[in-house]
Amino acid sequence: MPRLLRIVAAGYVLVVAGCQPRGDVAAATHDLLRTDQAWAALSAADGPVDSIVAYWTADARVLLPGQPVLVGTAALRRMVAGTRAVPGFHITWMPDSAVVSRSGDVGYTYGTNRVTAPDARGLSHTVNGRYLTVWRREPKGRWRCAVDISNAGSEPPAGSGAAAAAR
Repeated sequence: MPRLLRIVAAGYVLVVAGCQPRGDVAAATHDLLRTDQAWAALSAADGPVDSIVAYWTADARVLLPGQPVLVGTAALRRMVAGTRAVPGFHITWMPDSAVVSRSGDVGYTYGTNRVTAPDARGLSHTVNGRYLTVWRREPKGRWRCAVDISNAGSEPPAGSGAAAAAR
């Protein structure tokens, strides 16, 4: 009986060890948050279209308020290039948090955004919103956005990092 107990205990240890997270989830979470922050900075600085688009996966889906779902690199490149052609268009966002799965290969970021664009009469309007992005980690460790959802929301809270960055 003691031998059987040792075998069962050893099996239990192997199962529990197999359920432990791969890698360091805290480090992966920090890396994901930094990735979203870098993407936001590149976009706010009107970085190269292809560099911005490279943050999305080839099969990414982007869901914007009142718009059809955009799918894939070509559609996303047209969207980014199209916004560049609109005088006065500007977007900023600030991730508030990131969460990474125990396996370390999927995560999401959440935050606030601000979009300024002219209306049909050419008057500039700013819309504050919220966003959620779902990210996949590639085999070489790079995070890329697979799903990007945004909606209109209220003004970011006064004094928040998002409110300061959106100004």
